[in-house]
Amino acid sequence: MSIGSKNLLILSIFITFTYTYTLPVYAKNVQQLDVTINDTKGDIEIMLPNTFEWVPAPAEGGVMFSEGTQIRTGPFSRVSLVFADSSIVIVDSFTYMTVEKFFKSGNVVTTRLNLIVGSIVNTLNDGTQYESDYKIVTPSITTSLNRGEIKKVVSGAMYSDTVRTGYKNKEKKESTKKKGTGYKKQKSAGQIALEQQSQRESSAR
Repeated sequence: MSIGSKNLLILSIFITFTYTYTLPVYAKNVQQLDVTINDTKGDIEIMLPNTFEWVPAPAEGGVMFSEGTQIRTGPFSRVSLVFADSSIVIVDSFTYMTVEKFFKSGNVVTTRLNLIVGSIVNTLNDGTQYESDYKIVTPSITTSLNRGEIKKVVSGAMYSDTVRTGYKNKEKKESTKKKGTGYKKQKSAGQIALEQQSQRESSAR
């Protein structure tokens, strides 16, 4: 065996050794999570990862799938999805979306939803033990979802993509509203009438 062949053999063994021992460490740190179909109404189709065929979603709940799954809904249709980190997504009619990523690494759960067209309502519950890295991506915008939020994202081929955010906790909503700029306390009808009467009396004098 020549010196060049020996060096090539040693290099190949080193690369194989490094790959074999580093891959399991990464695999242990990253855990793929499941999404459960909770409820369906109307025409719902899914395309599972590494497949090229749309199949009808089961009518009964409890069926699970992993990241990389595509979902599309027909007219007057809706499907609710429950994610393993307790977040919920309601997919409206005429919607096409993909669960691009859903995995746990350490104490962080990463969620990436790609909304191509249509609308989805997203909720991330309080009280979960994991930190969340949750983003919804449309062709023109990217938005994050925080705990306690209810966020509706709309992606339209003819209209601008929009995001509407609400809160589960009313106290949180009120405190956020009061902190915003330009917030003014509205006057009652009685107060306005008294002010108008006072102005008329002043003018008469």
